[in-house]
Amino acid sequence: MNIFHAVWIFLLSLTAVEVLLAYVNASPALMLAALLGLSGLKAVAIIAWFMHLKFEHRLLRWVLFSPLLVLILALLALLPDAARAQCVMCKRTAEAQNAERREALNRGIALMAAPPMFVLAAILFRARRR
Repeated sequence: MNIFHAVWIFLLSLTAVEVLLAYVNASPALMLAALLGLSGLKAVAIIAWFMHLKFEHRLLRWVLFSPLLVLILALLALLPDAARAQCVMCKRTAEAQNAERREALNRGIALMAAPPMFVLAAILFRARRR
C-alpha cells in the first residue's frame, strides 16, 4: 500500500468520524467546532497529497496557506451565529413525532446511507483485488 492509499484511508476514517458525530448529543457549538476542525484537517491532507503541494517549494506553500488563515479567522468570527442555526423544518418535524416515528425517521436516514456504502465497498473490494 503506497502513501496515497494511506492518505485516502485517513480521509475516509475522518469522514466516518464526522458521520458518527451526528449521533452524539453534543451542544451545537461543540459539534460545529469539531466538524470544522475535522474538515480543515481533511482539506490540508487533500491539498498536501492529492494536489501535490507537499512537494512544492516552501515559499509557495506559505503563499497558498496565508489565505487559509484569513478564512479560519472569518469562520471563527461567524461561529456563534452558525452554532444557533438549525433546519427549523427538520427540527419541528422530529419534535412533533412520537418515539416510534422518530425511530422510523432514523431508520430511513440509515437506509438512504446504505447504497453509497455498498458502492464504496465494491470499489474497495475491486481495488484490493487488483
